[in-house]
Amino acid sequence: MKIKISLLLFIFTYTSIFAQLDNQKRLQSDQRKYYTWNYEEKKYELKETEYEHSIIDIREIGSKTNGYIVISMHDKGLTQLHHGSIYNYTQNSENEGTWLFKSKNSKAKITYNPQENTLTYLFDADKERYRRLMIFNVVPGELPESSLRTIVTVEE
Repeated sequence: MKIKISLLLFIFTYTSIFAQLDNQKRLQSDQRKYYTWNYEEKKYELKETEYEHSIIDIREIGSKTNGYIVISMHDKGLTQLHHGSIYNYTQNSENEGTWLFKSKNSKAKITYNPQENTLTYLFDADKERYRRLMIFNVVPGELPESSLRTIVTVEE
């Protein structure tokens, strides 16, 4: 009996060592700045500052170079969804993480700066550069608990 219990404990310990590790970051934003590349002046120009809600999910599956990214943005009453599979990750000395990801017909890049709480999203690439970028002011978010309820009382 002791051998069976020891063997069972060993199997559980061994499988937990090699188990797949999943990591998910959820960032939320209520402000983003939208820039486009100006070919004549060779710089990004601010087109619009939008005060609408966005959710950015970065899910790493097994390693930082595998997973997917989903960006959900509300824009003028419509929802835009940008997504793709992560294929590269780098981190600089200031703890800024950069993920490169691609979908079926586009490539994009996200850089998260935890000191300034900003996320820079570059997309719509041609052969030379990314033509559009958005800078989100982000707040790390938690997944909502289904047991939480909001009760609003109005006093007159």
